[in-house]
Amino acid sequence: MKEKHIYIILVIVVMLMLEGPFILMANKIESMIFGLPFLLFWVLLWWLIATILFLVAFLRNWGNNNP
Repeated sequence: MKEKHIYIILVIVVMLMLEGPFILMANKIESMIFGLPFLLFWVLLWWLIATILFLVAFLRNWGNNNP
């Protein structure tokens, strides 16, 4: 049960970083990473983290059919 709560908290943090006011920290014009504007890099990075988190959570916890 404790592991499930950790996944829920991590999902909330990732969604806040993607959609919350924290995205304003990444809204910089002159910063470039790998040829991408920093805002686009920020969104892609957190999207990748969310995808990996959902995969790990599904394989370890949410994918079990046992209640």
